[in-house]
Amino acid sequence: MLAEELIARYPTVYHMAENGTWPAIRERGLLSTKALVDLYEPDEETANAILNQVRRKSVTIESSRYGTAVIRDQLPLKFLEKCLLPGTTPQQFLDALNGRVFFWLKIERLQKLLNAKQYRKKQQTVLHVDTAELVARYSDKIQLAPYNTGSMHVPTSPPRGADVFVDLIDYPYDAWAQKRRHSSVDPVVELTVPYAVPDIGEVTFRVERWKDGAPVETLYQKDA
Repeated sequence: MLAEELIARYPTVYHMAENGTWPAIRERGLLSTKALVDLYEPDEETANAILNQVRRKSVTIESSRYGTAVIRDQLPLKFLEKCLLPGTTPQQFLDALNGRVFFWLKIERLQKLLNAKQYRKKQQTVLHVDTAELVARYSDKIQLAPYNTGSMHVPTSPPRGADVFVDLIDYPYDAWAQKRRHSSVDPVVELTVPYAVPDIGEVTFRVERWKDGAPVETLYQKDA
């Protein structure tokens, strides 16, 4: 898939973060789970619980320098082992998930997530990111995926391996479009960047607080 095609089809990408985290995100960047663990340096038992097993609940880590960070649960990975392709171990797939920053390409996907039972009544921070700006800085690192890769909540979820993430230039958009021509699912679902987006504040043009599946407050508007 050409970068120009991605930008034309999806001019904005979206990220959902914990409520109240925008100041820290703007200062230190948007960090993957692995990057947060590296930054906060929790004890070995806590790091293991975060990185080396499916998180059945959210984990809060603290630092006298950086404050508090919440790492979300991975409850949608309920059937992880049943949905992996041969050749990919659970740990390899967890490493792939924990080692990248995720963006939704469609607002409808974000709204579906925000309306999920576990998030609906909680306030969330939503970043609106300029795709062209993000691609200009990370085109050689961006990888795309055709699924919500962290969701294996039923045993019939599409099987996948750690190689489900494909470099932007190599992503088979047309093949997925043909496969899904009778489906409402887009040919690409997730955009990811490995490890961290340290300059996320420079490519984000709006930040909102959402509750009950809708924005309730604008926290930041570029050039406003």
